[in-house]
Amino acid sequence: MANGIFFSLDSWSAWAPELDSPAAWRDWALADRDIPDAEAMPDIRDLPAGLRRRLSKLGKIALRVAMDIETEGSPRVVFSSRNGNVTQMLSLLQSLAAGEPVSPAGFGMSVHNSLAGMLSIITGNREAHTAIAAGGESLCMGLLEALMLLEEDPSEPVLLVHCDETLPEFYAPFQDPSVPVCSVAMLLRAAGPEAETLSFGFTGQPTERHEGDPLTSFLRFLLRSETDWSWTGAQGNWWCQKHG
Repeated sequence: MANGIFFSLDSWSAWAPELDSPAAWRDWALADRDIPDAEAMPDIRDLPAGLRRRLSKLGKIALRVAMDIETEGSPRVVFSSRNGNVTQMLSLLQSLAAGEPVSPAGFGMSVHNSLAGMLSIITGNREAHTAIAAGGESLCMGLLEALMLLEEDPSEPVLLVHCDETLPEFYAPFQDPSVPVCSVAMLLRAAGPEAETLSFGFTGQPTERHEGDPLTSFLRFLLRSETDWSWTGAQGNWWCQKHG
């Protein structure tokens, strides 16, 4: 593979139904199972009560993993999701269609960067945050954006938060069955001798051959002893390698 962008994975956290600890995720990766499709919610009792009442399911699973990452200082934040808070947005659209008033607070929590902004408020983080929505390539584009921020300033880490949930019934015809209800947070640093180095890159041209959603296979790659990962989306082939 061609040279990619080099980085280190400082720490990670992930949540999905029945998978709420690093040990559970490692067992899942070794068992080669799909991410469970079940009704469940993460424990967010450590978040302020007023905030908990405002969060959708997507917000709860996104902030759970983000808050589980221990950082020194304030990292820049990249949030990525295929659809974002689509459930809250649908509720607003239904209110408009019925001629009912739209809640300003509901609107504020429905925009795509709302969860990154909420995280910055909770943690007092004044650093820049970016929100990415790129269809099936949202995880890959989010990772690319985070690594570009590291290239721009390698002295401080970047926190990538990626999450998705099942679309509401109204949008069910557009649901990709390969998209799991899952969130993952990764604290990325510039490559250094004290940690395992990875490289990430992109090759190829737009293609009609897609391989489902990349998140499941990427998590397995991180948690197993595998050294190579690749995934083909609409824009081409994305890849990642572990070095040493």
